Amino acid sequence: MAGAKNYQEQRRESVYDIPRMTSHAEQRSAQRNISQEAIAATLEYGRKLHRTGRVFFTLLNKDVEEIPELQAYAGTTILVGRDGSIVTAYANKNSYSVIKKKSKRRSRA
Repeated sequence: MAGAKNYQEQRRESVYDIPRMTSHAEQRSAQRNISQEAIAATLEYGRKLHRTGRVFFTLLNKDVEEIPELQAYAGTTILVGRDGSIVTAYANKNSYSVIKKKSKRRSRA
């Protein structure tokens, strides 16, 4: 339970440390019922992938096994832009494998 206690203490601080969200991200997270707490947990405990010139954070079941309070947020994915702001947020349990298949660089047309 030490992990859960640590999470409870960090949760109070981390909600205020969320990067700036674009209006699109605010709208989409509201439509998709993704809370500020889910976003903070994904940024803190999720896996970070650099793809297509952007940074994806995905919270997997493996990442939240130690902290039962985060089980509900598994599958949450956050897309962070080059300026560090959150571009969009969505929930998809398979997003990690889809993102891994993307190219690391954006192709130029």
